Amino acid sequence: MPALQVKDFPGDMYEELRECAATQDRNISQQTVHVLREYLRAYRQSGGSPAWVVRPAVEQAEAPVRTKSRAEETPEESIERRRKVFAALDALPKVEIPKDFPEPAELVRQMREERDDQLVPELSHIR
Repeated sequence: MPALQVKDFPGDMYEELRECAATQDRNISQQTVHVLREYLRAYRQSGGSPAWVVRPAVEQAEAPVRTKSRAEETPEESIERRRKVFAALDALPKVEIPKDFPEPAELVRQMREERDDQLVPELSHIR
């Protein structure tokens, strides 16, 4: 099987990949393959269209430290907290989905077919 070596891989990204892999019960190699496979699948489904691009991730601001639980908030504090959340969402870059991008139901159907194509050969010896 081919090997892939990435030079000058950012340390913070490596740590994030490691943490993500751990939460999904994968090692770093498995997680890297999974992420690349998902990216390439989406790229193929777009037909390699130049309209389909991966936009840089938006730096996430650290969540403010809450001193009260939501149950202890006054209605005004709750409204202000929600206003800040919606303002942060509005500040995110808009996602432009190509017009020829598949509908969600079509994506689910394709994923099920891919899963079946992988499982049927594995299960054929059980019959």
